[in-house]
Amino acid sequence: MNSSNTKSRRPVPEVKTGLFSKQEGAEAIINNVRHVHSSILGLNDPCWKATEASFNGTILPYPWELSSPKVLLISQSQKRSECIEGLVASTQFGQKSQNRERLKLVTEELLSNSFYHAYKNQSKQDKYERLSNVTLAPGEEVKLSYAENRNGLHLVVEDQGGSLTFEDFRGCFSRCFFRTNKEFAFDEKHSGAGLGLYLIYGVTTHLSIQVEPGKKTRFSVWLAQTNQFDPDSFSFNFFEE
Repeated sequence: MNSSNTKSRRPVPEVKTGLFSKQEGAEAIINNVRHVHSSILGLNDPCWKATEASFNGTILPYPWELSSPKVLLISQSQKRSECIEGLVASTQFGQKSQNRERLKLVTEELLSNSFYHAYKNQSKQDKYERLSNVTLAPGEEVKLSYAENRNGLHLVVEDQGGSLTFEDFRGCFSRCFFRTNKEFAFDEKHSGAGLGLYLIYGVTTHLSIQVEPGKKTRFSVWLAQTNQFDPDSFSFNFFEE
């Protein structure tokens, strides 16, 4: 097998496959499951096949990851709004009112996370203060790329910090939501702690996170057209090199 598209074998992590709701998927994540695939196709789902291949060291793109994206580099936090409005205006996906707010929410949350939480100081605290105007240091630029087809939009936001861990992500879910009568509800006491990550999970159809500690965090998401979105067909994957 060609070494350019293979990696060393990884330990097989906890997975959840079958057909279930987003809430049940969130509960699985809270319970330390890094790979969640809900589909009527079960183990024959093409998205699951791509995830499964990664456990054997083979890199397969997900069916929803589109090629030839447009790429933007952003180094100033105050340019986020301009970037988001440009993304909305330049895509057919963003022109549809039923898609627009989802696209804005996901892009804003991902960019804010990259600017304010990706980079740490020597004390391992956030290097840049939340809500302040930030100009990233050389080499810290945030890369945003996107491509679309008639079925939806593929969005990628990548930072050069590599500080996100699965425990961070899992902790966000645990802090923001609790189990009540088999449904998730907002925890008013902690609703601001990591709520953005849960909202991203909630409005995207597919979400894949790849982390190279100290080097890179890459969020890759698929936003299906509203009229094609099935809330019981989705996936979440967290890969840590």
